[in-house]
Parts: sequence; structure tokens; C-alpha cells
Amino acid sequence: MKSRWLIAAWLVVLVAYALPPAAAQQVVVIKAWTIGPDNPSVTRFNNLQTAAERLNADLRREGAGVQVKVEGFFDTTNWDSYLRRVLLASQTGDAPDIMQGNASLAATWSTAGFVISLDERIPGFPQFKDVVPALWDAARYKGKIWGIPQDTEARPLYFNKTLLRKLGWTDPQIAELPGRISSGEFTWDDVLATAREAVQKRVVDAGKGYYHRPLNGPDFVQWYRSFGGRDYDAASGKLVFNKAAALRYFQFLRTGVEQGVIERDRLNNDWNRFHQPISDGKVLFWSGGTWNWAEWAQQWVNDRGGEDYLFANFGYAPHPAYRKGGKPITLSNPQAYFVSAASKNKDLALRLLAYTTVPDLDAKHAVGSAHLPVLRATARLVNNRFLKEVSYLLNYTTFAPAHPDLSKWQDAVFRGVSAVESGQATPEQAVDLVAGEMQRTIRDQIIVE
Repeated sequence: MKSRWLIAAWLVVLVAYALPPAAAQQVVVIKAWTIGPDNPSVTRFNNLQTAAERLNADLRREGAGVQVKVEGFFDTTNWDSYLRRVLLASQTGDAPDIMQGNASLAATWSTAGFVISLDERIPGFPQFKDVVPALWDAARYKGKIWGIPQDTEARPLYFNKTLLRKLGWTDPQIAELPGRISSGEFTWDDVLATAREAVQKRVVDAGKGYYHRPLNGPDFVQWYRSFGGRDYDAASGKLVFNKAAALRYFQFLRTGVEQGVIERDRLNNDWNRFHQPISDGKVLFWSGGTWNWAEWAQQWVNDRGGEDYLFANFGYAPHPAYRKGGKPITLSNPQAYFVSAASKNKDLALRLLAYTTVPDLDAKHAVGSAHLPVLRATARLVNNRFLKEVSYLLNYTTFAPAHPDLSKWQDAVFRGVSAVESGQATPEQAVDLVAGEMQRTIRDQIIVE
């Protein structure tokens, strides 16, 4: 009897080795590099891991003999260091399979040969059919799609309702402010005048009438546009710098500094010096992103009621026009997943992205990070007051131009802003400095008008 059991046991072992077992499937590692840098956007990486679990279940049902494991990281440092890491890895052939970044990077990364075009592969995945069409355009360059939209957002002008009340505004007047901005009635001059009054009446300290981001970024495209500037010429495919619009923008900033509305050292590279005074209720107007809402609720005012505190004290609107009757503006800087040209598993990486681009994961990211979803179906799943209230801002949104030299354009404008706010140059001098730098660095790809 015992011998029969031993023989049976050995037969099981031999059969297990003889068959091509499902349990001995090949594990394919898909490396993914992602970034916030805001902490709540960690779902840009976590959703890939969840999608891998679902993909693996289907692969097992299909008998594919392959399982996927997602490795990589979610970066919370800053964009400069992250992009340098991507650049170095791509140049040395050590890039990950998937890289997340601004959709406008399609121009730079495709030109450098870092990523592959996806047009021929996208139709094979039904998940991509529900993506908001305009977001595909944001990841398109020279007629080809290079990235899979991951999220989008808007960049509102926020205001502190409690401080406006201290300034004498009634609740109905505060409630009407977004509409007045949307109609072109309340302009940048009105922002400046209101903030100046708040400083003069000591409702806010000097320099806290208006805050903008403390370091370089795509927002400066938005603010330059809000003063009538254009940055891209579709006919020629070249970047544009409009000196008259830049002068209006620089004059606004310089006047703000001189009147005590804007800090002379607002460009200080310190996000804590941005978030802390805002969340403490010490800043009247400021420019931010929808994702900042989640940061403030989770990291800065959680002990004061989180979102309840924010709704009670903060309001939001598009950024105003510079003249009466003008159209307000916001900027959307959609994020996208790119498939690396160096990847040895391109098809599997794209299938993983398809499993990530589904309503429940899209909604999880949108609600958790206060970004706007990329799928039309997601709107039916999301029951979030903030996202519902800011969604109208997309009626005023614009995208950064897809051009390989966009970063040089942005760097030049940023240096102009820095020179004006610090007092190192007059607005007129700064305009000439920016134009000259663009002509030197962008050369035949810039139109100065």
C-alpha cells in the first residue's frame, strides 16, 4: 500500500515537470517611471500596479504563459531632476518601458527618438475609445500620437473669501466673482487694485496680495497669454514671442511689486513658502492648479477640517483677461504615459496602459489627486463637489504648444519675470532681454513680433 502511494507521488512530480505548467510562467518586468511631484498623484504609479493584476488574470485565462510585474518609482522631488534622469537613461539605452510626463513632451522626446508613435497600436484597444478627443491632440506632434493621456487639470485663480469679507465684500459679491471674471468684467487690473487695497488696509501683509508659483513652469505660458500674447504660429510651426503682450505682463508684475502686492523674491524655489501662507489664510489671490486642492486638504489643513475648511475659505475662477470684455484663460497641462523606444516589451507595455485607462482607475486618480479625468465615462462615476465645480474651467483652457524648443522659450520668459520682479531690469529692458535670448537659443524657430 505504501509503495503504491510513493509511486503515485513520484508520478505527480514527473508529470509536473513534464508539462509546460501555467505556474512556471515567464515573469516580464515592466519598468515605469512616474512623477507628481505632488504626493496625492501617487496613483500615476499605483494604478499601473492595479492594472497589472487585472492584466495578469486575463493572461492566465488566455494561457499566455506570461505574467507582468510593474517596477519603478513615483518621484516627489521636482520636474528638473526627474527629466534629467529620463534624459540620461534614454541616452544610455537604460530607459524604462513606460515614462510619464507632460503630454507636450511628445515633441521633445519623439524628436530625440526616446519614444515610439502609437497611432497604429491604439485602435487595437477599446479602452482608448472613450478618451476625451482633445487630449489626444495634446499628445500629438507632426501628425502622430506619442502618448496615452493620463490626466488633465485646470489652473485656477484662487481667492480667499474670508479676507474679501474683511475687505468689506458681501457674500453675494464674493459668490459673483467667478462669473465677473468669466464675463471679462473683472480683469487683472481689478485683481491688482483689490490686492493693493487689502495691503493698504492691512487685511494682508505686504507681498501677500497675489502669489504665483515660486519656480519655473508652464504656468508662465498661461499668464503671458492672458495679457494677449501668442506663443505658436501654426502656419510655420514656429514659436512666437509678442513683445507688446510681454511688456503688459511684465508691467503688471513690476507694478505689483512696487505697490507691495507681490513679493520681490516670489521666485524663491520654496513650495513651502507658497503653500503655508495660503493654507494659513494669509494670501488674498493666488494662481495654482486643481491638484493643489488635494494637497491642501490632505497635507496642509487636514487638522482644520480638510475640504470643509477649503470650501469655507477658498474660491476659484479662471484667470482674468487684461482688458474689459476679454476672454479669461486657464491652462491644462495633460499628463501622458509614453512607451520607450528602448523597451523590449512595447506591446505588453501598451496593453498595460490600456488596462490602466479604465473608468474606475481614472476616477480613483481624479478624486484622490484633484485632477480632471481623461475618460468621458468617468464623469458619471465621480461624485466629487470640487471636481464638478471646476470642470467648467475647461471651457477656457489652452494647452502649451508642442514644440521641441518650448523649454527654451519658457526659460527665457522665466528669466524675464525674475529680472522684473527682483528689480534687476525694467519691464522694457526685460522684454528686449527675453527676445534676444530667444533669438540666440531658438534661432530660426522663433518669430519675434
